Amino acid sequence: MFKRISVFVYLILALSTSACAMPTGMSQAGSITAPSIDEASGLAVSRINDHILWVHNDSGDTARIFAIDTQGQQLATLNITGVKNTDWEDIASFVYQGESYLLIADVGDNQARRSQYQLHLIKEPDLSLLNGQKNLSATPVWSMTYTYPDGARDCESVAVDTVKGKILLLTKRDTPPVLYELPLIAPTLQSGSTISSTQMIKQQAQRLGEIAPLPTAVLDYVSIYTWAGFAGNPTAMDISADGLSAVVLTYTHAFYFTQTQPGDWLSLFATQPQQISLPSIKQAEAVSFSQDGQSIYITSEAIPAPVYKMDLNSAGTPQ
Repeated sequence: MFKRISVFVYLILALSTSACAMPTGMSQAGSITAPSIDEASGLAVSRINDHILWVHNDSGDTARIFAIDTQGQQLATLNITGVKNTDWEDIASFVYQGESYLLIADVGDNQARRSQYQLHLIKEPDLSLLNGQKNLSATPVWSMTYTYPDGARDCESVAVDTVKGKILLLTKRDTPPVLYELPLIAPTLQSGSTISSTQMIKQQAQRLGEIAPLPTAVLDYVSIYTWAGFAGNPTAMDISADGLSAVVLTYTHAFYFTQTQPGDWLSLFATQPQQISLPSIKQAEAVSFSQDGQSIYITSEAIPAPVYKMDLNSAGTPQ
């Protein structure tokens, strides 16, 4: 009996050690150590500021996001006026009609009790014009209140597809996860009208369907997230600027889906992705493509939070 227990403990330790190994193509670019960023829950690469990432905290913080460099150093704080942080879970960056925008997703709902959810779109500030200013403010160009057609949902994965003009939402606690979509841009923005105040929009998300269950690995079965019932649950998502690729993050892996022509996302998520094991990381909840779509950045809640960069050209083949 003792021998069997010893073998089991040895196996756990061996698997845990392999989890700490850095996958081929991945490096630690830096760490987030700023006390104000203690629960990073969303990450988006800047579209107009080189080597800059935008990050925000989970629920409990004020309505603000932070500019950090790719080494994790905090550079500026952007306060979002007129809204609150109920449960911010993701952020996306994109370019529309020559303007760079950030989409903040107030979509978390651990107990599936919320009657509605919010998305806030702001114009991304050009940090090169700030002359060292550290505290900024912005008002949303529009804020969308939306519901799901089939009841409350917990969601931590939101991405923007500018090619199709859609916002994708992937649920966390459904088995398998469910994919929904919303229109990206308010009608006033589509027509080029001048925005004088925040546009309040109400929508119902369209259910696209269940995605194929994300692959699991042997390591998942000895992970604390498996025993807590969270293994394989999506915690973040992003779409590349060209609309050809998507990355979905879980607590233990990143999954990279790609195609040669823009197609149906539900069909793409049914294909076998490239599976990227994460090194030892406390609670991976934030992922973003680089500007050129050739790499992804990953970080986690708690501080210090490592900032990992993964070269997708070095990622393994689908498993």
